[in-house]
Amino acid sequence: MSATPFPRNRAALAAAPAAGAPPARPRTPPLLRSAADLTPSLFDQVVCAIGLILLWDALLSVMMSAPSQRFILRAGGAPESSGDTIKQLIFAGLYATALLRIVMLHGVRAFRYLSIPMALMVVLAIASSQWSHDPSLTIRRSVALVGTTIFGLYVGLSYGEVALARLIHRAVFVLAVLSALLAVGLPSYGLMPAEQGSQWRGVFSHKNGLGDAMAFGLTAGLFVLRSRPVTDTLALVWRLGTFAIMAGCLAMSGSATALIVATAGMTLVMLVTHRQDAGSLALELYGGTMVIMLAAIFALLNLESITALLGRDITLTGRTLIWDFAIRMIEQQPVLGYGFSAFWSGLDAPGALFWRTSGRFDIHAHNGFIQTTLDVGLLGLGLFLVAYVIYLSRIARIVPVDRSGAARWHIVFAMMLLLGNVAESSLLIQNGLLWFLFTAFQTRLAKTVHAHVLTPRPAAGRRPKLQNGIPVAESRS
Repeated sequence: MSATPFPRNRAALAAAPAAGAPPARPRTPPLLRSAADLTPSLFDQVVCAIGLILLWDALLSVMMSAPSQRFILRAGGAPESSGDTIKQLIFAGLYATALLRIVMLHGVRAFRYLSIPMALMVVLAIASSQWSHDPSLTIRRSVALVGTTIFGLYVGLSYGEVALARLIHRAVFVLAVLSALLAVGLPSYGLMPAEQGSQWRGVFSHKNGLGDAMAFGLTAGLFVLRSRPVTDTLALVWRLGTFAIMAGCLAMSGSATALIVATAGMTLVMLVTHRQDAGSLALELYGGTMVIMLAAIFALLNLESITALLGRDITLTGRTLIWDFAIRMIEQQPVLGYGFSAFWSGLDAPGALFWRTSGRFDIHAHNGFIQTTLDVGLLGLGLFLVAYVIYLSRIARIVPVDRSGAARWHIVFAMMLLLGNVAESSLLIQNGLLWFLFTAFQTRLAKTVHAHVLTPRPAAGRRPKLQNGIPVAESRS
């Protein structure tokens, strides 16, 4: 009769079943659990934090006194399309650093984690210079889009879900404090012009930018709090204080879209974190989708009352007029669009017709899906939908085996990505936050799925062999 070997380390001791004990519940694979809290080196943390702030179009607009969404008009009324050289150099340095770090830390093979449909969207944006009315502008902004994608890949490889949510929360808190100080201390910079309502915009170029940032910060902070509960009273008070400051900035921005996104995001966080069993996944995904659909139907049936409650007119501050014009223009060039980021630039731009007929100088369609179709046609929109479906399928695959709940942040982000583009254009944008975040989360999830697939599965009734807390394949003699 052979003696049972004594476990040699704590991991093996924890894995050894006690005599007569009932079978243990399946636990999160250590690879998934450690990936959620993955945090890069201090240098990479600084680079990622700086990049996150810059992609939110914060600080630079104030320091350089050139807000991108406060229209700089040429004689005749067309928005200025020329770029800012200093800003371009700063972003070029950021993206070059990200590319260098990817190659140094992960090698060229790291690009296999990049979403193929999203990469094809970038290629299509570059190719659209062939039919753009302003080819040089499309090429320049397409190169910036390539850099934004590379930076998203870099952050996705460097951060886990919880760590990235924590980074977003901390970065937004810093921006909230700076915005409050600027709005109170220097209102000429921190407030919107009086003719536009004098709401807070803080260190952002527009009040909607401040509102969007606060919405993401509040949602990310609540997710971190729910995933890693704070037991220390002082730490809890501090966390609630950060929430109060961000909520105050959100309210003072007067952004109705951001308020809706924040409410939906935080509600969804509570829904997806209240249970940790795999059986709740279908309820979270399909239930959340149904809630959004029913809310949209209710809003359409009661549009006049809701817009009055939010202080908006029935045209949603002119958005429906823009959507009607944009859809008519899409019907003329449906497949390939009008060229990436060129529809609204210049006196001879296709969008100039809207300025002349309406007297409004909008520089985007106020809807991410419509704007993407204007830029790269139904082909580009179709590629995005494919990328989004792949993202959802990976979420459905990985969440049931991740009992830590960290991967459920992807469910929250997937819904916020859709909501954030209903009334604003923030999807396929060079130096844009949501495109960067979508790339980062796609990359993170692709790497997590890849790691999970390579994790050896134990035979029935057996526990996996562990090495430093990570399952390893056992050799067969």
